[in-house]
Amino acid sequence: MTGAIAALLSRSTARYQVRTETLRALRESRRATYASYAETIDHYLDKLSDTLIPLGRVKRFPEQRGIWIEKAHTRWNEALKYRQNEVDTQRVLLQLDATRPVAEASLEMATWCALLSRATGRAIAELKGQDLDTGPLSPPSPQYVQLLLTEGFDPEKPDLDQMQSRARDAYSDFLSTAAADLGENGVLA
Repeated sequence: MTGAIAALLSRSTARYQVRTETLRALRESRRATYASYAETIDHYLDKLSDTLIPLGRVKRFPEQRGIWIEKAHTRWNEALKYRQNEVDTQRVLLQLDATRPVAEASLEMATWCALLSRATGRAIAELKGQDLDTGPLSPPSPQYVQLLLTEGFDPEKPDLDQMQSRARDAYSDFLSTAAADLGENGVLA
């Protein structure tokens, strides 16, 4: 009888060890995915922030208006390309690996990044007097206007600095949610 009990206990211990190892591997995979996504978004937000610098200089240096508008446009294009290549790829990987709370936090962050990018692009287009694809200036989409109104922004001239702050807050919320999802060691531990 003792041998049978020992065998059952051994088998139970082995199952527990396999389950623990599986959970650890899953946690490490998620940790790597979350960290990679966070790093990519942080870089994207930095690129969008770099776009706002020349926009701020347009009013301060009117004699160099055209130069600052072109610098803003160039930087915005770089941020757009980065989003299309790096951010979108990382977002797909995150959606495959994330838990529901992390996926929701990433969606909120993506929304704020998109709003900031879109508002920045519209500000540049208005300064240039034409859409950035060289067509005539067109009105913003109703969905974009509705999102801005819902969040308390003027759809004609949203405060880009406040939008940037809200995007950074959404980024911080994502980090907190991802850290909580991973347990006490957090995302970047």
